[in-house]
Amino acid sequence: MFNALHVNDLTLYRSSLIDSFNHIGHAFSTRLGGVSPEPYNSLNLGLNVGDSDENVVRNRDLFLKSINAGQGQLACGVQVHGNRVQRVENPGLFDATDALITDKKNIVLAIKTADCVPVLLYNPVHHVLAAVHGGWRSVKQDIVPKTVNLMSSEYGAKPDDIYCAIGPSIRPCCYEVQRDMADQFPTDSINRKDDRLFLNLVEVIKSQLLVSGLLPGRIDDSEICTCCHYELFFSYRREGAQSGRMMMAAVLKY
Repeated sequence: MFNALHVNDLTLYRSSLIDSFNHIGHAFSTRLGGVSPEPYNSLNLGLNVGDSDENVVRNRDLFLKSINAGQGQLACGVQVHGNRVQRVENPGLFDATDALITDKKNIVLAIKTADCVPVLLYNPVHHVLAAVHGGWRSVKQDIVPKTVNLMSSEYGAKPDDIYCAIGPSIRPCCYEVQRDMADQFPTDSINRKDDRLFLNLVEVIKSQLLVSGLLPGRIDDSEICTCCHYELFFSYRREGAQSGRMMMAAVLKY
């Protein structure tokens, strides 16, 4: 289950499943509580979307304080909708990367979204953490099972000991796709309404997680659609090029 929290002026979401582990901090941002003006109002956490860098820096400070962290701890990928998974030993910016893995404490793994699926993975046995940017192209290229496999092969983190939180993202109520795109995914992930096709990308990810060895009871889905809730979330599908960005951030503190 996901819980909405109000920290100072920010509204955030956290997974109760992940919160059950005391030595990990995490949060999924909303658009509320920052300093950016319209159309990026107000907690835009994405650079290079039209908002000023000064606003984004201030917003990131506000957001990261919610997990008792700072920007000097950030590890982020330059997200390109590919399937590169980066092993992280130090904070920094990683080129052409859509998933990050670490077993180091005090490094904040962060990914940015505005409809894509944020996936948080944690293995408490080996204290291994991963953050995945689940756009449809990356999911089609198996970035989620690739991340699970690397957690196992590189860190000894067995899949059946991994816990997962799937944050707010576009859902099949709003994710209309064309036939050529729908044909790239399993038929049971496509919802049909009259002659229109809608992709359930979260269900594709859940199926990949189960096939990879995660246990069903260890997958926590927010079940929240970013496109439906203008008042809470940015949505590229709804707002286009002037959409801000949310962030999922997680840090090991053991």
